[in-house]
Amino acid sequence: MTTIDKFLSDIQKIIKFDRANNGGHYDAKRACTQIAKLFANNNRNLGSLALSISDYWLNTYILGSEDLANEPSEQNIERIKAFQSFADSEEDADFSVLTSDDWETLRDFVDDEAENLDLDSLQSMMNLILQNGALE
Repeated sequence: MTTIDKFLSDIQKIIKFDRANNGGHYDAKRACTQIAKLFANNNRNLGSLALSISDYWLNTYILGSEDLANEPSEQNIERIKAFQSFADSEEDADFSVLTSDDWETLRDFVDDEAENLDLDSLQSMMNLILQNGALE
């Protein structure tokens, strides 16, 4: 099982357990908040960069959703999966779900945290940002 497969499996468990632990009533906001925490915990090595990315996903795509009760949508699961691939510096991952605004936000987050990242992670992330056209 790859890191991404494990991450997706954990997301599905969060969704399932939210429903099961609340008498069959699903609370998307609560579940998505747990997914954001999962992302931050999975990427503790990135320090506050992981928290910035998870907060961005939650606030931009989940809490701003027109259909909050049915979040995370497949597209938003794909989006946080892409953010996980970015955090893992997976150059061959599918990042097509990320918008130019997402890439610019990632660039800004990485710039803000650059001094706290190890050099290999920083170089890999900046390379992904460059490949996706977010460097000016």
